[in-house]
Amino acid sequence: MEEIKKIPQRSELAEKDTWAISDIYPTDEAWEQDLEHFKALTQKQAAFAGRISASAKELLAYLQGTEEAVILIENLANYAMRKNDEDTRVSKYQAMVGRFMSAYVAFNAATSFETPELLSISDETMEQFYADAPELTAYRRYLNDIRRRKEHVLSPVEEKLLAAAGEMASAPDNIYGLFADADLTFPDVTDSKGNTLPLSQGAFVPYEESSDRVLRKNTYEALYHTLGSFKNTAAGILAAQVKQLQFFADARKYPSSLDAALDVTNV
Repeated sequence: MEEIKKIPQRSELAEKDTWAISDIYPTDEAWEQDLEHFKALTQKQAAFAGRISASAKELLAYLQGTEEAVILIENLANYAMRKNDEDTRVSKYQAMVGRFMSAYVAFNAATSFETPELLSISDETMEQFYADAPELTAYRRYLNDIRRRKEHVLSPVEEKLLAAAGEMASAPDNIYGLFADADLTFPDVTDSKGNTLPLSQGAFVPYEESSDRVLRKNTYEALYHTLGSFKNTAAGILAAQVKQLQFFADARKYPSSLDAALDVTNV
């Protein structure tokens, strides 16, 4: 393993060793423009409420808009979150992630009518829709995946309420990320030759994969001793996450949070 003398600041790295985030957006301003476009698209998609079950044409137009929204979501999220990951202490990008999450939750709430309305379409009508608009077959798998979870879908009002709780539900994960990646610092560790090495969350795995048993032992103890000194905070974050998962599992009538998690990917 190449010896790590110092954990560099990102500004000290060669550009070739950093993410090419400019491939997503060349500037923060370009990201801002797409965020506004996403908000406008949210309003456009919300206007389809009560219409997507009316005809194949309306359903197709809605799904095409949703596809555009998904691409925007992936680009907006990746740019904001990767910029935040570069240095989780930078408030500008913490705020950018927060603004994206607010817009994303608003989109989910505005389109929460989708699943209940899709489930109201009979199998016979859906097949007729595919015949009326052959372009819909590109979305058949997406539609089938929604329709298979019928017993776990709530009323439109209840679905909108759950969607609106999305930002609050992500709080335990967000808090842990800031705690572990921004606030925590770890002591240096020594290897079998007496060399002092800097320890971080990123360096932990490379050190644990070292052939040097002394380094592996010191690394493990240093990281977990540090985490252990905040055991009450860590336990509180974990308890909040468990309660969040159980709440949504109960709301959707799953026997457990594990069943709910596996059903998302049809395992």
